[in-house]
Amino acid sequence: MAKAHPDKGLGPMSQHFLLGAAARWLSLSNIFRMTDDEARDTFKRVRWSATDGEPVCPHCGCLTIYALAETPPRWKCSGCRRKFSLTSGTLFHSRKLPVRDYLAAIALFVNGVKGTSALQISRDLNINPKSSFVLLHKLREAMGSQIHNPDEPELSGTVEVDGAYFGGHVKPQNRKADRADRRLAEEQTGKRQVVVVAREVRGRTLPFIVPRESDAVALIRKHVASGADHSCRRVERLGALARVL
Repeated sequence: MAKAHPDKGLGPMSQHFLLGAAARWLSLSNIFRMTDDEARDTFKRVRWSATDGEPVCPHCGCLTIYALAETPPRWKCSGCRRKFSLTSGTLFHSRKLPVRDYLAAIALFVNGVKGTSALQISRDLNINPKSSFVLLHKLREAMGSQIHNPDEPELSGTVEVDGAYFGGHVKPQNRKADRADRRLAEEQTGKRQVVVVAREVRGRTLPFIVPRESDAVALIRKHVASGADHSCRRVERLGALARVL
């Protein structure tokens, strides 16, 4: 009998995650076919994934809770005796939209490879553009709080560091005699930024935006463990990082 390989599906020749069925579990096709109860059950499984969808008190973390006969459904904690709902303690607290619409907004946001605008969310969900604007900023803030969470450990193991320059383009003049040397500091707009990304292989990814590549060295030292195996790409463009790593 053949033994199962512990790293099966994680090798360099394995199928990419986005090509598998697991990447399509939260699709718009499934969300808009859900009833209200199915949408709430899906939200419960996403929020309380550690307990397989069983509610956990957001105030004290007690697992002993009981359901109340209320609509929409709420629960009461046996420890702190406080009531909470499906969205208590989340960015969707005091919501006004159905849970199904919030699941659809999350699906549109995370599946948008090139980003999702507030106007697109407004048209797709038939909500006010201001509401979709605030909702998208809440989602970005929630993602940022998880990425740059101070309680998370440093990146370790094999860490890849890469970066690139963006912005600050100066349009040249039409006449050659009127063109300036755009390499000079006085001819720059000051808007050019460096986006540096530190990626832990099979782990987390931390992005940073700094004015100069040398400013990212302190951030890399702060968020990457000293014993990690570093690899820096584009050495000719990120010379300061390459010398440190």
